[in-house]
Amino acid sequence: MPDPSDTAAVIDVVLRERAGRDTAQWDQMRSAFAADAHVSLSWFTGTGAEFVDASKDMYDRGSRGFHVVGAPSVEIVGGRALAHEGVTVHARGTLACIELDIASHGRLYQRLIRVDGQWRITDLTMLYYKDVVSPVNPAADLSALARVEFPVDRPYKYLAAVLDSVGYTIGPDLPGPDRPELAAKYVAAHHTWLHESQG
Repeated sequence: MPDPSDTAAVIDVVLRERAGRDTAQWDQMRSAFAADAHVSLSWFTGTGAEFVDASKDMYDRGSRGFHVVGAPSVEIVGGRALAHEGVTVHARGTLACIELDIASHGRLYQRLIRVDGQWRITDLTMLYYKDVVSPVNPAADLSALARVEFPVDRPYKYLAAVLDSVGYTIGPDLPGPDRPELAAKYVAAHHTWLHESQG
C-alpha cells in the first residue's frame, strides 16, 4: 500500500504544474518537471523545460487559455507514479471571422518519478475526447464555420484550427475515442511503464 503522503505529494505536483501554467508562474511550473521530462500535446512536443518556455511564449503572445482540472487518480509502484485526471482546455479564438469559445475535453496523463525524495513529472501527455464550441456573441451567424478548412478532422479539430490559425503545428495522430485501438495502446503504455522492473 503506497504511503498516503506520497499520493498527496504526487497530486500536489500535478496540480502545481497546471496552476503554474495558467497563472504565468513559470518557476513554479518548471519545478514540477524532472530534468529529462518529455511533453506531448496537441501543439507541442519536446522537453519539460522547452514546454515551460513555449508556454511562456504563448502567454506573451496574448493567449489567456486556462484549464479546469478534475480530481487526479494516482497509482504508485516503488519510485514511480502514474497520475491521470479529466481536463478541459478553455481557449478563445477566431475562425471564419467568428469569435469562439472552445472547451476541449480530455484526460491528461503524467508519469512521475521520485528524485532525491521529491516527486517530479517525467512525461506529460493528453488524450483528447471532444471539443465543445460556442460563439462569444450568441447572436452570431455560424454558417461560415461550414467553410472552415480544419487542419485535422479529429475530436480536437476546433482547438487545432484555432491554434493552427496563430501559427502552431498540430499533431494529426493523437489518441482519441475515434481511434480506440490507438487510445488503448496509449493508456496501456503508461501502465506498462509503471509496472516495469525498477531494479
